[in-house]
Amino acid sequence: MKKGFVNEIFFIRFVACMCVVLIHSITMARSNLDVSASTTNITYLINMSMMFATPVFVMISEFLLSYSYPERLPQSFWKKRILYILVPYLVLAAVYSVYALGLDGLTWAAFGELFFKKTLLGAWHGYFVLIIFQFYALHFLLKKSFDRFPPLLVIGFALTINIMYLGFFNFKGRISGIEFMWDYYQLPFLGWFFYFTVAYYAGKHLDEFLFYLKKFRFWIIGGAVLAGMIPIYLRVSGLLTAVSSKRFDIIFYTFLVFCLLYLIAMKMKKVPKPVLWVSSCSYSIYLIHPLFQYSAIGWFDTLKLPSNLVIYILAFFVLGVAGPIFMSYVFNLIPFGSLVTGRINMPKLGSSSPHQSALNKGKAS
Repeated sequence: MKKGFVNEIFFIRFVACMCVVLIHSITMARSNLDVSASTTNITYLINMSMMFATPVFVMISEFLLSYSYPERLPQSFWKKRILYILVPYLVLAAVYSVYALGLDGLTWAAFGELFFKKTLLGAWHGYFVLIIFQFYALHFLLKKSFDRFPPLLVIGFALTINIMYLGFFNFKGRISGIEFMWDYYQLPFLGWFFYFTVAYYAGKHLDEFLFYLKKFRFWIIGGAVLAGMIPIYLRVSGLLTAVSSKRFDIIFYTFLVFCLLYLIAMKMKKVPKPVLWVSSCSYSIYLIHPLFQYSAIGWFDTLKLPSNLVIYILAFFVLGVAGPIFMSYVFNLIPFGSLVTGRINMPKLGSSSPHQSALNKGKAS
């Protein structure tokens, strides 16, 4: 039987979603304005500080899966995810392919090639869906093995594999003959294995996870700050300059931010409505927001928007959030519309949450 909602996840998903839109808003604004070298460097560092967003979003999928179905997956599991996650992924990949080609370059051959790269090779911002479906398969294949071994042993093994895999591609130059691997190394689950593993155990043993969150909360806060400084230092020093979530040093940062956001969410007595709306529409926002941002560039020129970086970032951000929410809401009102934008699941939440038992344990200890 499926368990109830984990209220804190709505806030964590909200933050991850907002950070993704903000990252792209900053990038779009910087690309369309003349900014100084120092301002450019600052925006890169700001984006670097938010690179936990996509990994956290991916973590949430396995966390909820492990928590909701601790024993076995329901019969309808694959059907729902194919309809409301995979189908919108394919539909919007087709939309982005047509948009990229334009009417002049739109031929069946060009469309087919670009659509193939997007859907199977993940050559667009929606690639995370391929990671999530790998997590679904891993959950099905590895669940019994994971339950058989001590969690810390499996987590340590996954962490080692994950760091070695990403470290190789982060630091090793392209090897002749297999250059394509550097273009798509983010797709295999090895680059996300730690996130899957730690999310599995955290979701399955939620009370224990939250008990240790509370117990080590000060270490988590300090650790998140320190872990966030490492990627920034590596970029400033020139040792690792790529602004990407597929870096080995983002692994610890992502996990600690996930824990920190959970601690913050545990303090909330009720999930605010705006947080709930954004979280419930997060899949649509993730997939659709660049379409609104790309289309807004010419519109901004027509409106003669002041050439100010902050104004452009805010404009791109508001459109990137409000546009997909409105579009998703409208499409969910019409038959089969959710197969385009994904389904909105707006739950009715109370103030209670699964973290209460963990808090009670903490008080008794």
